[in-house]
Amino acid sequence: MLAVLLVLSLSACGGREKSAAYTMETVMESGVKMTDTLTLNAKGDTVQQITEVVKLDMTGLNTVEQEEVAERSDTIAEQYRAVEGVECTTENADGVYSMTIVIPVSEDTVSKLAEQNLLTITGGTGEISMKSTEESLLENNYTLVEE
Repeated sequence: MLAVLLVLSLSACGGREKSAAYTMETVMESGVKMTDTLTLNAKGDTVQQITEVVKLDMTGLNTVEQEEVAERSDTIAEQYRAVEGVECTTENADGVYSMTIVIPVSEDTVSKLAEQNLLTITGGTGEISMKSTEESLLENNYTLVEE
C-alpha cells in the first residue's frame, strides 16, 4: 500500500502547475533601456505558456528616433501576430514602448516562431523544459523575480 501511495504522490508532483517570472534589463547602443520579463507557466517540467513583456524606455531619444524604434517594434509585433494562437499587444506612451506577447506552447507554434527567429530553441520543438529554460535564462543574465 505504501509503495502505491508513493508512486501516486510522485506522479502527482510531476503534473503540478508552476509559474516563474524572470527579468533582464539592458541599455542598448541607441540609449534605449530595455526591460524584458518572461513568465513561464508549466505543468510539471513542461512549459505550457510563455508571456513576455518588453518595455523600451526611449525617453533619452528625440521624437524622430522614438518613432523609428516604435516602427521597428511594430514590425516585430506584426510577425508575432501572424503566428496562429500567439497574442501580441503594443502600447506607445510617454516615451515608453511596451509589447506583451502570449505564446501558447505547442510544437506548431514553437516551430513557426523559431523559423522566424522570434523564439530561440535548443533541442526539439515538441516540448519545452521548465528546468532547462530556467537554467538558460539565468545563464543569460535574467534574474528570477517571482515563483
